[in-house]
Amino acid sequence: MSGHAQLASEVIDISSWNPDDRFPAYPEGTREKSLWISPQSPPLPFLIGGHRYLFKHASRRHPAQFWCEVIAYRLGCLMGISVPPAYAAWKSKSNESAALIEWFYRRDDKNVRYEPGTVHMKRLIPNFDVKKGCQHNILTVLKILSEIDAGLIPDMARILVFDALIGNTDRHQGNWGILWRGTPPRPELAPAFDNGTSLGHEILDDKIVSFVSDPAQTKRYIEKGQHHMRWNQTEDKKCGHFDLIKWLLNQYPGLRQNLFGCLAFDMDVLNTWMRVLPNFPVPVVPTLERIQWIECLLRVRIERLRAVLTSRD
Repeated sequence: MSGHAQLASEVIDISSWNPDDRFPAYPEGTREKSLWISPQSPPLPFLIGGHRYLFKHASRRHPAQFWCEVIAYRLGCLMGISVPPAYAAWKSKSNESAALIEWFYRRDDKNVRYEPGTVHMKRLIPNFDVKKGCQHNILTVLKILSEIDAGLIPDMARILVFDALIGNTDRHQGNWGILWRGTPPRPELAPAFDNGTSLGHEILDDKIVSFVSDPAQTKRYIEKGQHHMRWNQTEDKKCGHFDLIKWLLNQYPGLRQNLFGCLAFDMDVLNTWMRVLPNFPVPVVPTLERIQWIECLLRVRIERLRAVLTSRD
């Protein structure tokens, strides 16, 4: 899954694009976003003509956060994880920059139906709190997938490895789902979308140097990382990223080689590409120090995941 490694010369200006007439302002999530339709003759070959794209901003406190979506896509391609393409983009008319994220199904495709995880969580937990998602838990998620098609479980496990690597804390019930395609419809897990709450985005620029220069501080930060999911619907404690992968291996030992394969990519390829991101011609770019911070986080998390995946405890 090679995907496309966006170049600095390929930044997308959506100023001339048309807003999606059904959802000009996208109502889901906490960060500002809007839906746009690409031109029928797209300006770049990796864009789909007449397709829906999400223009997703960063939070005001963390203006470079949208880059996490772009980096997560590139990382997903290298790992062989299905992640919606995400590119650096801007509106030249308003001088706004954001991630431009490809919608993972065509809006006019009548042979595709999408069901968010929320629908299934509510089906199995009648009093499920959609707003807080505090009953979102791995046991119920696995029950849902096994009832639909047990073949979806390895795909979810791979997404959870991806989340552990990027430190994603926001894979809540609305951030995964099932796609039904074809006639008769067959289920598949939706791509791992909404990856912005990751890659140490919340650490402010002036604090990064202390983390990069102190491996112990970085390791403590990583070990504190938690998934959105709980262990079961009555427990308030969230799953640690690496504890969850270890638990999955105990439940499904046959997944070990599959999951280990997610880490068999060349980190130098990613690092070389990330080092040019500060040169992209958009209003907000990550600093070189932030790129080094992301490299540091990924290196340590890869080592931690490999230790978990090779352990037989």
